This record gives sequence, structure tokens and C-alpha cells, in this order.
Amino acid sequence: MTLRNIDALFHGDRVLVLGEARSHAQRQLLANIEASLPADKRRHLTRWRGAERVPDDGAELAVILDARWGQPKLITALGEQGCRAVLWCADERISNEVLRAARPYNLRLLGGRSAGIVQTRSERNISTLAQAPRLGKVALITQSQSLAAAALDWALGRNIGFSWLACSGSEADIDIADLLDYAALDPRTRAVVLQVGRIRAPRKFISAARAVARVKPVLVLQTRRAIDGGPQGPDPARSAAFARAGLVECESLGGLFDGLAALELLPTVTHNRVAVLGNGSGVCALGTDALIRQGLEPARLGEATRQTLAREAPDASDHGVSIDLASSSTQHTLAALKTATEDTDNVDAVLFVHSPVAGQPHEPMVDAIAKAEISPRLMTVWLGLHTAQPARHSSALARLATFASADEAVRAVRYRAQYRFTRELLTATPPPDPSVTADVASLRERLEALSSDGVEWLSADEAAHLLTAYGIAGETPPETAVQVRVRALAHPELGMVMSVQDEAVGIAPAYGFAPLDALLARRMLQGASASRLRGTRAAFEALAQALVRLGKMIVDIPELAGFDLRVAVGPRGRLQSPADSLIEITGNPRPARERLAMSPYPARMRHIVTLKNERRFIVRAIRPSDEPAVLDLLESLSPEEIRLRFFNYIRHFSHDMAARITQVDYDREVSLVVSAYDTPDQLAGMGTIIADPDGNEAEFAILVHRNHAGIGLGRHLLDCLLRQAQARGIETVYGDVLAQNRPMLKLARGLGFKVRLSIDDASSVRVEIPMADYGSGSAA
Repeated sequence: MTLRNIDALFHGDRVLVLGEARSHAQRQLLANIEASLPADKRRHLTRWRGAERVPDDGAELAVILDARWGQPKLITALGEQGCRAVLWCADERISNEVLRAARPYNLRLLGGRSAGIVQTRSERNISTLAQAPRLGKVALITQSQSLAAAALDWALGRNIGFSWLACSGSEADIDIADLLDYAALDPRTRAVVLQVGRIRAPRKFISAARAVARVKPVLVLQTRRAIDGGPQGPDPARSAAFARAGLVECESLGGLFDGLAALELLPTVTHNRVAVLGNGSGVCALGTDALIRQGLEPARLGEATRQTLAREAPDASDHGVSIDLASSSTQHTLAALKTATEDTDNVDAVLFVHSPVAGQPHEPMVDAIAKAEISPRLMTVWLGLHTAQPARHSSALARLATFASADEAVRAVRYRAQYRFTRELLTATPPPDPSVTADVASLRERLEALSSDGVEWLSADEAAHLLTAYGIAGETPPETAVQVRVRALAHPELGMVMSVQDEAVGIAPAYGFAPLDALLARRMLQGASASRLRGTRAAFEALAQALVRLGKMIVDIPELAGFDLRVAVGPRGRLQSPADSLIEITGNPRPARERLAMSPYPARMRHIVTLKNERRFIVRAIRPSDEPAVLDLLESLSPEEIRLRFFNYIRHFSHDMAARITQVDYDREVSLVVSAYDTPDQLAGMGTIIADPDGNEAEFAILVHRNHAGIGLGRHLLDCLLRQAQARGIETVYGDVLAQNRPMLKLARGLGFKVRLSIDDASSVRVEIPMADYGSGSAA
């Protein structure tokens, strides 16, 4: 999880090419590099063929065309000379010895078999692609050279641009997670289009995907190599991981392209409200049918808009779900389209479906729309082929959102609007987790002993003992309301994956990842049963709670290799003892980062501290369910306290803001809350430390309510955060503090922070401390 030196790929000034171009792709790469360098900077490109050494010419980026230059000693020489990144375009894979040689210098490698990168704003082209992209606001990240080339060709045909594109290839070092982090921080990238063929590090990928999805829409297409006897088609576990991270998955390459068009050309779509207009009742029906097939309802224009439209296009017929413009003139059609797109209270996008009927050819209408400067919320579909192709081309040149069919247009809007839904899932507030008081240490000791005796599958009694410890047991009632099959298995890419299946409805299982909360468990059950289980409310909630507890069992016990259970619930929500329980254990569990795709809640951080006047406080990591308590704390602050903490006066703290505070990715940040021992439900303060993707620097912030000030609570919180930073290998911790915030500055100086003037804001200062200095001398 580091971005260090990746910027050298996109902005490195000097380029060193090692080796001779031997393929069409490599020759194209050299041509692109030379063409993208201005004449006065051609001297910044060095081509070198001698394999015994590398020249010391100050290159920031090296391009390796032949694996003979990929020797550890030459990589070491590049690092010593200050080279920061390598693009590996040789066919051979990058060896572990090369990676080890690069690591001491933070020398980053992209590839092997990478198509390279293109930075459109600076016209920097370090790629094997035969065409150069146009400037745009969407980043393209792929693992496949061929799909990168196809996406670029399609985008050029639709006059769509990219902020930058990168192909990670076989990913020996820089992977798609690193590139997602780069996209999240790039202010010129508004959205991301991603192709995933393989997930190398599950937790790193999920963490990076969540980080970018919080701020920008990400469309993803998964591809999977078909192998005889192997799994075919998209992987549902991957799809579940994408959804958990907030990504919008596209079903096909065509869908990805249409989604790209929507991201680039359409403004923000907050709902799925699409109004359909066409020059005939049949083509209007095509539009409304497409909406229904995509699960959307046709939008209805407001009454005032419909009255205005009736005056502007007197030949039009209002069908309620669509407007048939029939033989309306070009002038009347333009007026109707403009009026419809301006009805922002009722419509997010307007779909205009046009047929080349007699007297209404495509091209004149395209030209008229292009000149009319109608809202970009207009989508056009030009039916047919012979005259439709040039019409689509003209639409692309005019930067109109145009599609080959109504289905493609509606699908693009659905992808565009789905981001709002996935982002809401990321910020939804789950209810408190059910209390589970399992003695984890004892259970693990017991399983380790069984495994050392050669046991791989637990007996019925041992399985019942384990499940009972997690509350998955109970009396067997005379009848069963519902039953689901719950499985956990080791996925080759994503670690432990859970699935739940309602075998009574015969549909595919729903997948998820531990840890689960009640909201995620409910969504799994809804997906597994096509919402059938919602009809038995008590049983549904009991099953959701069981899934949460089983997820906690997976998190707690690395020795758990998998299970297959049939969990049943009686009509009043009483869990039955699982029948035919199969639980597999292992004596060699995978490392935590490989076993769990999601970072679990760090319960180990909980402790009790006694401060001045014998006042005791509970300190623990924040939970998503803490949102109400966080809002209560923030709303209780005085205006001046708010200004000192947030640098501004805030009248209302929103759900989105509270969700960002409480829903923490513990791979990247630590957030602690503190409450008085006697009132654990009321927060007395909180503190956060957020690391950059490099893990090099981290920013801290703390807040203590005035009723608990002056007793050392702020110092204890900050000390906890700094020790967490040390444990994670963070080099420097800093914070921005208003110059008037004297208590905070006194606290920072007392812990060893240095105070520096802020470059960006004269009213504030920056306090920072190297972690190597903390805990020694005066910083203790």
C-alpha cells in the first residue's frame, strides 16, 4: 500500500531505455516516447545497449526492453543513481531477486508485460499503444494490454478522453491497488474505469478500492481466463468484493464502454429518472421497454413542463411514460428536448430515440442538436445502420452522449446512478453487533491440539461446542420456518469467502466477507432468497444475526479452514442446532492479510485508563454503530470548540460526515473513542490518525469535550495514536492546528512535536514529529 515514486512514471523528466526494440510493441513504445518529448527535451532520452552496466545520466524512469538488463546488480545501480521507477516491457517475468534489489531504493516496477502509461495532460506517452488518447477526466486502469488497446480505440471512435491510462500487466510490484490510490488522489481524475483479471493482494485491493469509491465513481469489468475443467464466466465472489468496496460492476466490455461514455459525458445522475422522447410511437416503446428491462421506471415530466412542451411541439403526443414527437419539425423537436432536459425536479436524463423516417433524416437533426447547446443530460440513439453510423460519428464529434441502442443508453445511466447506491452502502449505519463472549484463546488452543493429532474435520460434538460458543445453537423446535445453507471456503484470491443459499428457491448463493454487520448480513439473505425470507421477519433477523456471528468466528479463529452448515430457524426466530455440520480445520492457517479481505475490528485496542482525580475512562476503536454517539458529541460542542477542531463554524453535522468518521478502514487509519467508565454510551472524546497510501506520513486529529479537559485525556489519546503509528512503521506524524489553539499546541510540544509555519494558511501552524524520536528523551 504505497504510492512512493509512482509519480516518476507519469511525470519523470529523464528516461533511460535499456535494450533493443525487437517487437512491434517495443518499436511503438520508442516511437511514442520520442514523439511525446518536446524538441528541446529530446536530450532527456537516453538509449543504451550495453548490458554490462547502466549509464549514470540522472534518469528518473528506466524502460527495460530485454530481461538481460533486469539483473539485480543493474537494478541496484539504477537505484543508487536515483532512478525512481522502471517500466518492464520484456516478455520475461520480473524475478524475486530483481524485486529484492529494487526495494532498498523504493525503486518501483510496472510490469512485466505492461503496455505502459499515458498522461494526457502533459502528453506523456510511455506506452506500446498505437494510438494516443484524447484529454478527458476519466482514468483507465487495466491489467491487459489487449483490452487497454481496445478501450482506447473505442474511446477515440466516440471522441471520449482520459485523464490518464495505465496497464499494470502481470504486476510484480505496482498493481491495480496502487493505481487506484493514485487515481483517488489525482484532482484531475473525476472517475475511474477498471479492468480486473486477477487480484493479487485482497486486503490491499479492497482498501484502495474503498478509498477511491468514497470520492469518485469506479466502473469495473472482471475477466477470468477460461481453462478446461476450471470455473467459467465472472466470479461471484469477486462481484461481492467489488460491491463491498463500493465499485459498480459492468457485465460486459460493451457495458464498460457505455458506462465510460456516461461517466465522461453525462453530469451527475442522482436517481434513475429517464424521460423518453422519440419521433414515433414505436421508437418511444423501444425506449420505455429498455428502461423496464433494466429495472427502471420511465420518468414522468412535471405538469408545467408537459404544458410548455405541448405548446412548443403541437404535433407531439403525450403518452405519460413517453413523448411521441411524431412529425414535429426540427425547430419544434429542439424546443421539446430543451424543455424536457430543464425539468431537473423530475428528470435526471432525457433519452431521445430517432428513426430516419421520410422527411426526418439523422444528420440534419444531429447538426441542429449540436448547435442548440442543449443540456448534457440529453442522450441520443440514432436507429439503423447505413445513415446511423455517420450520425453517431457526428454526435461523437459534437460531444453528445450517443448510443447504438436504447438498451445501451439506459444501461449507461443505470451504471452512472448505481454509484450513488453503492456509496450509500459504504456509508450506511449498521446496528450494534450482537454480543458474543466466546473464549477465543481457549477455542484456538483446542483446535490446535486437534489439528496436531491429525484431525481435519471436527466431530459432531466438537462442531457443536464451537458453534455454541458463538451462539449458533439452540433448542430444536417442532417445526422449521426457514433454513439456509451457509458455507465458508478459501478463495484462491480473496481469502475466506462466505456464501448463503436459500435452497428452497433454487437460485445462486449470495457471497460476502467477514467481518459482517447486520446490514451486510441482511443484504446477503435478500440476495440469496430473492427477498422471500423477508416475509418471516423474526426468522430473517435471527438468520442475519447468525451470519454476523459466523463471520466473527471466521475472523477470530485462523485455524478454521472452512465449513458447510444448514442453519434453520423456528417460526418465532429461535435458532435450531445446525444439522450435518461440516467444519474443517488446519494447523497451517494463511497469514491474516491473505485470509481476510477486509480489515477486522481491532478489539485489542480497548483498555481502561485512570487519569487525574482517579477518573477512569474506556478507550477503544470506533465502530460504525457509534454514529449516534459521535453526532451527540459533535452537536454538544460550542461554536468555538468546533472552529478550533474543524477550522470553520459548522451548524449541522450530517450523516455523511459522521459515517466518514465512524466507518474506518483499519488498514489505513486508526480512530479511537473514549467514554467515562460510568457512562460508556456517552463519548468524552475521540482521536484519529490517517496514513497516506505510502504509509510514510500520517495526519492526526483529536477532540476532547470541555467537560473532560485538563485531566490528561487528550495526551493519552495522542500517545495511543502515536504508538499505533510506530507499530505500523509510519515515519512522520503531523497535524494542522490553528495558531489560536494554545492547549493543543502545548500538548503537541509536550510530546515532542516541532511547530512550523503553515505554507498554505497563515492562521494555522503545522506540528510534526518523526516517529523514530518518539518515546525517547523529552518525547517520552
